[in-house]
Amino acid sequence: MPAHSIHVELHCHTVASMDGLMTFDSLVATAGQIGLDAVAITDHDTMTGAVEFQRRAQEQKLPLQIIVGEEKTLDDGSHFIGLFLEKPIQSGDLKNAIEEVAGQGGLCLVPHPFRQKDGLFRDGLDRLALFEGRTAGFELFSAKCSFEENRRASELLSRGSLTPFGGSDAHYECDLGECLNEITDAGGVRTSVQAMFERRAPYRILGKPQAAGSAERRYAPWYYRVKKYVSLPKFVVPAARQCYRRFRNLKHGVGPKLLREVYRHA
Repeated sequence: MPAHSIHVELHCHTVASMDGLMTFDSLVATAGQIGLDAVAITDHDTMTGAVEFQRRAQEQKLPLQIIVGEEKTLDDGSHFIGLFLEKPIQSGDLKNAIEEVAGQGGLCLVPHPFRQKDGLFRDGLDRLALFEGRTAGFELFSAKCSFEENRRASELLSRGSLTPFGGSDAHYECDLGECLNEITDAGGVRTSVQAMFERRAPYRILGKPQAAGSAERRYAPWYYRVKKYVSLPKFVVPAARQCYRRFRNLKHGVGPKLLREVYRHA
């Protein structure tokens, strides 16, 4: 890679998301430890957190750049990301959602494309045609997907219509930086990310090591086991979530991660 490059996280959730727990201060501090130049905030079905985080970062004149995005839940439960948004995605129909993002001059991203519970291509590649002629990408490596799901995503490389990117799908501080995009600096975050997705500049995807057979990373597996039998009182839930956040951060560590090269575009 050229000496002048930037490190960008393209899939991240905050307290504004229904399942994210990163505050502005904790996100900024962790991004600084990792050496991130930019973070795309892609909260579930809202961009209010991304707008707020971007405003605060700009007001404080921080070096960290915040990209405004949204991870939209479509009508069938699958997920779709828009980046560099000016307004939220309204439609639950993929074709219309793509048009909305394109109409704003944004970028269309397909997160965890083959994940069974919410992958856009979990039932086949028919929807791939909707991205023809668009500047769009697919998550080649997701730090929250299984080895097999990421392997299936690699098969999209031969299709050629979508540009590969990597994402941590971070919900806690310890998740941030599990997958990074090292992009040639084209004179700013927006122009650099645009050049990456248009394949006009070299870039690399760096992801955490993953062994064959490794499963999807699930949050609070104990919770999913007992959820059908036990219901926590609502007033206890916020404290329980914070306890689990501290546990995860302590267990996995917050800061730089050992990463390997997953993909290189020269």
